[in-house]
Amino acid sequence: MKTWKLIASALVVASSSFAQQMDVRLELTHSAFVLGEPIVVKIWVANNSRSPMVIEPNSADKIEIEITRETDQTELDSRNSAPFFPATKINPGQIAQQNIEIDKWFTLCDAGKYLIQAVVIKGGMRFETRKRAFDIVPGIPLKEGLQMFVDKQHLQRKFQLVYWMREQANRLFLRIEDSPTAQAWDTIDLGVLSKVTEPKLDISPKGEVTVIHRSTQDAFIRTVIWSLPKAIEIAERNVLVDPDVSSSERVRSLYSEMQKEEKKADKPWWKFW
Repeated sequence: MKTWKLIASALVVASSSFAQQMDVRLELTHSAFVLGEPIVVKIWVANNSRSPMVIEPNSADKIEIEITRETDQTELDSRNSAPFFPATKINPGQIAQQNIEIDKWFTLCDAGKYLIQAVVIKGGMRFETRKRAFDIVPGIPLKEGLQMFVDKQHLQRKFQLVYWMREQANRLFLRIEDSPTAQAWDTIDLGVLSKVTEPKLDISPKGEVTVIHRSTQDAFIRTVIWSLPKAIEIAERNVLVDPDVSSSERVRSLYSEMQKEEKKADKPWWKFW
């Protein structure tokens, strides 16, 4: 019995010591993402061993990402053969980090909860982070519009404004999807949304898409997007001051200045001598 305890203790110590040779960490930028929104994760890898970790094509040392659906624990297959980390060498005592847009590797077109973890394989051994959960949500719909293309009559592009709560504030997103190809473009985060005023969505025949939404009590955000058959580009984004609030503030400012001038005029001349 004592011998078994000693062996078990030795195994625990050896396992703990070995596990410290590589330290891998993963951090999500958000806990929930709107469908089509770029999903960025940050990965840190610290080499605490005595030998370098060499990451290159066909190398035994690898850094991988694994994603599973929480409902059925099905692991998603990567559709991108490119490595998650570029070719690099992590020497003993060094730390490597990388921001990875995982939706460029995995098809995340279904709303639901997912689990993600980073895995380091070095010297035939596996080191992994604990699984982290994140949600993919469709967003709450506000408004939508349809774009038709003159030279491509079969192609239609749907623009949908949705919002979702993030960091205790509502944010407005623009989801874009083509039919009948079912191609989904990157969802655009348009910024903080104040629901006092309904957002405006305008689609011109030339492909200029304009969204104006209230971000604060006295300001709007105007976003202009060029929508072409094979490309979408943000052309302009600026802040517009609410003309009603702006004019009232100017009136108050002028009134305040007038009051100051009147007070100066009311002062007797002999008080300055």
